Amino acid sequence: MTLKNVEPIIDLLLKKNLPFAIFRLPEKEEFMLVCQQDQEVKEIDILDIEEFQGFVVAPFKCARTGSAFLIRPDLVATNKDEFFELMNQIAPLPDDAGKEHDIENHVISRHAYISNMDYLINLLQKEELHKVVLSRVIAYPLQPQFSHGNLFNRLACEYPNAFIYLFHLPENGTWAGASPEALLLINQDEASTMALAGTRIFHPDTTNDPWSEKEIQEQSFVSQYIDNVLSETGISNYQTDKPATLRAGHLEHRLTRFTIPLNQIENKAGKMIMGLHPTPAVCGYPKGDAFHLIMRAEQHDRRFYTGFLGPWKLNGHSQLFVNLRCAEIGNDTLNLYVGGGLTANSVAEDEWEETVQKSKTLLLVIEKL
Repeated sequence: MTLKNVEPIIDLLLKKNLPFAIFRLPEKEEFMLVCQQDQEVKEIDILDIEEFQGFVVAPFKCARTGSAFLIRPDLVATNKDEFFELMNQIAPLPDDAGKEHDIENHVISRHAYISNMDYLINLLQKEELHKVVLSRVIAYPLQPQFSHGNLFNRLACEYPNAFIYLFHLPENGTWAGASPEALLLINQDEASTMALAGTRIFHPDTTNDPWSEKEIQEQSFVSQYIDNVLSETGISNYQTDKPATLRAGHLEHRLTRFTIPLNQIENKAGKMIMGLHPTPAVCGYPKGDAFHLIMRAEQHDRRFYTGFLGPWKLNGHSQLFVNLRCAEIGNDTLNLYVGGGLTANSVAEDEWEETVQKSKTLLLVIEKL
C-alpha cells in the first residue's frame, strides 16, 4: 500500500467513528489496517490474551486493572485492492463524526516539572526506590489543514525503524505514535523482548562512545527486571544479547535483547505481559512503589501513554510495543506525552532537556504538516 493511498481511508474511518488501527512494523514497508464494523469495543483480561485475535490497546493503568481494549479484525487490509474494498464496505455506513473528544491539557511549567523532579530525586537518594519515571504533557495547537492521514504518512517516512501507528476508539479518542520499544514479539519460531533505556542525542561521530554511568545504571535496572520476570514466569532457557545502541530518529538508546524459544512461552504470554508491564523504563523500580509514586506525583492521567499496543495473532504474528513517542489528537489540540527516568544520580535540568529531545520525535513531524 503506497503512502498517498492511506489518507482517504483514515479520514473515512474517523468520519464513521469506527474502532480501527493502522500500523507499520519496524523495518517494514507494508501497512496493515484492522477495523471493526460496529462501535462496541471489547475489554479483555490480559491474562487471557491468548484466546483473542485483533489489535490490542492497553492503557498505562492496566498494570492495576489487568484489562485492555481489543479492536476486532472484522475487516483487515494489507494491500491496495483490500484497502479499496474496505472503503467500499465502510462508505455506506452512517457518518458519526460529532463524537470526537475534546482533550484536557494538564500542562505544567518548566519550573514546576523541575521542582517535581528535585523532590523525587531527593526521595531516591533517601529511600529504597531505585528509579521512577516522571512524565509531562505538551499541548500543541493544530492548524486548520491538519490531517490524521498526513501525520501517519510522515511518521512512517521519518522513522523506518519504529512501530508507527494511528488508532481510534470511539469512547477513548485518537492516538498516533512512533515507538522504538518492543514489549513482546512472537513469531512462528521464537519470542523476544527488550530492555530499552537511557537516552542521548544521536550523532555519527559519537554513537560508539561509552554511555554515562547514569544511563548504564538506568538500563541495567530494566535488564535485571526482565531477567526476574522471565524467571517468575517459568522461563529459564533464553538468550540475552550484549548491550547495544539503538538509534531512534535523532535519539539513541541503550538496548539489551532477550530471545525465548517458542515452546518456553506457550500458554504463558498473558502472565509474561503482565509481568513486564510497566517496565522500569516507563515506570520505575521497584515497580509497585514507583507506580504508586507516579499516581501521586503526576497531575495528568497518562491514559495510553506508556501502555502497550499492537497486532495480536494477525498474519501468524503477535507484536506488542510500549506506547512511547505518542500523542493524543483532539479537535484543535494535540497532546504529546514525554517522560524521563530519574535515579539518585539524576540532574533535574538534564532530565528536562531529555523530555524536550523526546518531544521532537513527533514535533519535528507535526511542524511540517
